[in-house]
Amino acid sequence: MNLSVKTSHYDYLDRHLGAFFERVGLPSARARGMGVAHGDKCYGYREGWDRAGIPFAHGVSIYLLSYVWPFTQEVRETPTGWVAPQCWVLSNYDRFKGLLPAVEGA
Repeated sequence: MNLSVKTSHYDYLDRHLGAFFERVGLPSARARGMGVAHGDKCYGYREGWDRAGIPFAHGVSIYLLSYVWPFTQEVRETPTGWVAPQCWVLSNYDRFKGLLPAVEGA
């Protein structure tokens, strides 16, 4: 029996977030625990990311960068004002998508 099981974004993060952080110049250790700590906050952004063609696991991965310097300077409280995290993901998807592994079943 061959069942296709769609994996959650948590599975994707467990497999790929450390390597993604390394690809953007961060230590992979910075990724530890981030998905569990912050991954649930992204459900409210899913529809907007879907409309923009951003796989949810990719959106969450990029969103998690917003908690780590130097990306913290680009999102939320910035020198030029507030930048909403979900909008930051939309604006920066092209910047990061080549560094993210494909999402299985997407």
